[in-house]
Amino acid sequence: MNIKGTNYIAPSWEKMGKLIFKLGKQIIKSGSKYDWIISIAKGGWTWSRTLADYLEMDSIASVKAKLYQGVGKAAQTLTLEQTLPKSVNIKGKRILLFDDVADSGKTLAAVRDYLLEAGAKSVDTATLFFKPKSVLTPNFYSFKTSAWIVFPHEIREFINLTFKKWSKNDYYRLGLPKDQVKFFVLAYSKLKKV
Repeated sequence: MNIKGTNYIAPSWEKMGKLIFKLGKQIIKSGSKYDWIISIAKGGWTWSRTLADYLEMDSIASVKAKLYQGVGKAAQTLTLEQTLPKSVNIKGKRILLFDDVADSGKTLAAVRDYLLEAGAKSVDTATLFFKPKSVLTPNFYSFKTSAWIVFPHEIREFINLTFKKWSKNDYYRLGLPKDQVKFFVLAYSKLKKV
């Protein structure tokens, strides 16, 4: 849906569940096996647990990396804000690096390189969404799009970032849940008046 000159999609929790199942099946059918799932925080957190269940894996860790400053605004440099916990030994291990979206692909590429430098034997990448402009095509992905994605686990964040430019009707047209839109728009309105 095009709103204010930008294409957006807002997948529901049900749609996200279908996409993670599609991704899990794809990985299983490939015959690939991994020692660890490393999730990129925060985007990969929500669905990495489900992916681990589908792949029958217990070893999950995360690395926090951030490239975006706001809706459609790329930061100039990637920030690796946290390295792997010392208890996570990836030396000689096969890693599945997971994130919600490969947008520019720079985050995936940087974290993949970081994991290889940390001693991983191999690093495959998996995302729910893949954007054609990405510098890295994930080994596995569920859906290809050029649209800005509003995930169901980040509605408040999205409203906070777009509140000054959007009306309630814009959020409704996108398909965001009305109760959440009303609550967070009201909360943000009160916050800005203080």
